Amino acid sequence: MSVKVFIDSTGDLTKELRTKYDIDYFPMTVSIDDRQIVASLDYDQGLTIKDFYDVMRNGKRVFTSQVPNPVFEEGFERVLSQGNDILYIACSGKLSASVRAAEVIAKKFRAKYPNRRIEVIDALISGFGQGEMAIRASTLLREGKTLDEVVAWIEENKLKFNQFGVVETLKYLKQAGRVSASSAFFGNLFAVKPIIISTRNGENLAAYKVKGQKAAWKEAARLTVEAAEDIENKTVYVSHADNLEGAEYLKDEILKLAKPKEVVVADLGPIIGASVGPGTVISYVFGKEVTI
Repeated sequence: MSVKVFIDSTGDLTKELRTKYDIDYFPMTVSIDDRQIVASLDYDQGLTIKDFYDVMRNGKRVFTSQVPNPVFEEGFERVLSQGNDILYIACSGKLSASVRAAEVIAKKFRAKYPNRRIEVIDALISGFGQGEMAIRASTLLREGKTLDEVVAWIEENKLKFNQFGVVETLKYLKQAGRVSASSAFFGNLFAVKPIIISTRNGENLAAYKVKGQKAAWKEAARLTVEAAEDIENKTVYVSHADNLEGAEYLKDEILKLAKPKEVVVADLGPIIGASVGPGTVISYVFGKEVTI
């Protein structure tokens, strides 16, 4: 018997990382016009990453949906029928209903497989915060920790996963209901760049506002280093919405301030990308507990 670790389409782990740590994911969906597409973290469902963000740049609205119930049912059945347990680290319940849907379906499968375990955890964050949580869970399991011990560690430490995101424009956050229309208008007019954090209750909040794109990246770098403890032993994750140049700039600013064990730069997945928009750059680090 083993434990299979899952995230979903907001967990943003690359195929390389998912393979390395034996992590699977439950895909959500995105809709463009009348076309519904699987929200693949590898952008291999008919749209490249550039195609996806060019759709948004060209003015089309991208809508997102939670993990479909049949996807949970198929995944649960496949893993449990093989005699394995499930640990699903879900996108914040404030951002997606997937965690609640999974719990409802899990009850049915717990009855069907009474000797198996299904643990569903609200990560209270998305992106690489959620993804690194899964990496740490997988690592603990490989070290011989029990499922109960892993669940306890996550619940005790999940507020220590920090997020600092800089958007290129407030337009998409306004569409997603994250900022008011007036805030978006004046923010874009005066080149104010909000730095988006994940709060203690799992919401995204424009906690800091900086004038100018590069100034915002510099501030995000400073906040990332400040949030990390013993950063020389930590991995910093930087994700981007078709903005590798911005991601590399943020990475370089972090390296000017500190020497993390590693800085991983990767694509932002389509679910988060649809909410924050092309050009967005986000850093994540495990460290101090979020207080806001």
